[in-house]
Amino acid sequence: MQQFSAKIFSNSKISDCFYEMVFSWKPNTIPLPGQFVTIRAESSTSPLLRRPFALSGFYESKNRCSIIYQKRGPATALLAGKSPDEQIDLIGPLGNPFPIPGKKNKAILIAGGTGIGPVVFLCSRLKKIDIEYISIFGAKTKSSIPDNQFIKQNFVICTDDGSAGYKGTTTDYLKSISNVITSDTILFACGPQPMLKSCNDFAYSYKIPCYVSVEQIMACGVGACMGCAIKITKEPGFARACKEGPVFKSTEIDWN
Repeated sequence: MQQFSAKIFSNSKISDCFYEMVFSWKPNTIPLPGQFVTIRAESSTSPLLRRPFALSGFYESKNRCSIIYQKRGPATALLAGKSPDEQIDLIGPLGNPFPIPGKKNKAILIAGGTGIGPVVFLCSRLKKIDIEYISIFGAKTKSSIPDNQFIKQNFVICTDDGSAGYKGTTTDYLKSISNVITSDTILFACGPQPMLKSCNDFAYSYKIPCYVSVEQIMACGVGACMGCAIKITKEPGFARACKEGPVFKSTEIDWN
């Protein structure tokens, strides 16, 4: 973990919902899929708190990272207004990453909404080391799909209204391809809580492991404030998404 100033190389709107930012990476630590950074949108005291963003890629030859994010409030509106060559203040890499499956495994990657970032990162890593995978992205409608070439080439697209790709949710599609599930399959997911619970339930019914990256509101991002605690099934009954997570084995989470 390191605090550093990063140069923005690009910051583009890639759908009705999403922006993609590429920036320089200064820490000696190589970030991993599932990890995140916190960004201070402005040097002033407003907005006061940093915002967490899951990394969507690391480009080692150029020493650059990327995030895919939504413009939701004042901080992300400021971030969306940033131009190339501007500087942003970051802390990272933070959190625990997804485990990387072995050569004998088949990975199924599921992303919903803003969960696309870490899943894109994981997908690119698995592709690089030649691990077999199926990757699925779900959105409400066609206009919410990021205009990103990697996503278009590597993800099955699902939309709730059927305006693009498969009509239905990501878990609807997952159930439709249940015949590909073997004992060596591992499920990875990031997205809204109901989707993650559905992935957990699916994995449980097929007796395969499932790892989820939870989306929690964070304040400090380093485990001090306890603001991102989630309920878990073992003692002490809670875990911090920023410190013990954001990636958890799905059976560790108390979904009730």
